[in-house]
Amino acid sequence: MITSRRSFRLTCAPADEPAVEAMLRAQGYAFEPDPFFAPARRLTAEPAPLGTSLAAFFGLIYIQDRASMLPPLALNPEPGAAVLDMCASPGSKTGQLAGMVGAQGLVLGNEPSPSRLATLRRNLMVGGLTGTATCCYPGETLPLADASWDRIQLDPPCSGWGTVERHPRVRDIWKEDKLAPLIRLQRALLAEAQRLLRPGGTLVYSTCTTNEEENEAQVRFARDELGLLPETLPVLPGFALEAPRRGCEGVWRLEPRPGDTQGFFVARLRKPEASAAASRAAAVPPRYETVPDACLLAEGVDPALLPGPVGIFNGSLHILPRPGLALFPAGLRWQGLYVGKIARNGDLHLSPRLRLDGPGPVAELEGRNGLDTLEALIQGRSVTAADLPLPATGGKHILLRWNGLNLGRAALKNKRLLWAER
Repeated sequence: MITSRRSFRLTCAPADEPAVEAMLRAQGYAFEPDPFFAPARRLTAEPAPLGTSLAAFFGLIYIQDRASMLPPLALNPEPGAAVLDMCASPGSKTGQLAGMVGAQGLVLGNEPSPSRLATLRRNLMVGGLTGTATCCYPGETLPLADASWDRIQLDPPCSGWGTVERHPRVRDIWKEDKLAPLIRLQRALLAEAQRLLRPGGTLVYSTCTTNEEENEAQVRFARDELGLLPETLPVLPGFALEAPRRGCEGVWRLEPRPGDTQGFFVARLRKPEASAAASRAAAVPPRYETVPDACLLAEGVDPALLPGPVGIFNGSLHILPRPGLALFPAGLRWQGLYVGKIARNGDLHLSPRLRLDGPGPVAELEGRNGLDTLEALIQGRSVTAADLPLPATGGKHILLRWNGLNLGRAALKNKRLLWAER
């Protein structure tokens, strides 16, 4: 038995949290609430790596340092809001923001690195975050309209000095004499964020470093050179904050605490209401083929539960969130959440990660026996339809539920159930 104080957060709807916690406990994990954020939990017992748990596999939890959960809390977008995450991969903050704005909101996650973009998209897909979209551009030159976003999250590349517990050599790799390019990039990203913010809009700037040149000095740059107004963040329960540096009060500065929290810095800034605002760019005209609602219903998915139509792009299926269709300019190359593909014979192959309710058949699994079935399924072992409590009506896909919790969609082939993501 491994004892751990690692942090994670529940990514499900609040009504589903008891079922997710029951799933974790049934596999031997013990944890306690972390009072600073309702979905946050801290492990007290870890019989196997948490990333191998069923809850992690089905995207119901996200393993994340508790300090890394702070920037979205500082931004605090309301349900239905549109948020830009300028440097998004691996997606911890993007996913947290998506949970806060809900399926009727929008989070656009930009990631300049194509390889890291793939990680971002994978994590959003596993989490079933239908109100998200992604793009791949240098963060300092985004093809987005001036003054078009009310909420922006900027967590730029940094020296990472606050991660010394996980990366003991980080101070040797990123010595002070090597930081000038990083500092220039951070300032360019701040300037781009200032351009994109609407008057009265909010920017959260955060890093996982303890270096003042990348933290307080950048806040002063944003204030003095870009005209952004620092705002005082509220008292933060459950964290030991360092005393603020002179002239930079109201931020959250955390020193690394082994076994507890990595070093982190969070500042919130506002664009003055009097700032000049450019006209909003026109939305992209509809030039895409979409999956008919009847086809989605035939596959057991209720299209009314999706935040937009499902577009078809070279045989790949992606949700097109309506807020994005109304906001994104014509020149932006972006992608909604992947939800499946069209086979050569024209059949829809929806992703097993699409766990929304619908008219199709459901396997209602319960208790320890249900978990054993799920473990066998995701490990590729044989699970026959006769072993499951299936309704009499047939179907090519079965929605899996455990104790009332939607998990995903298994394929039914030759009376055997398969979990197939390819």
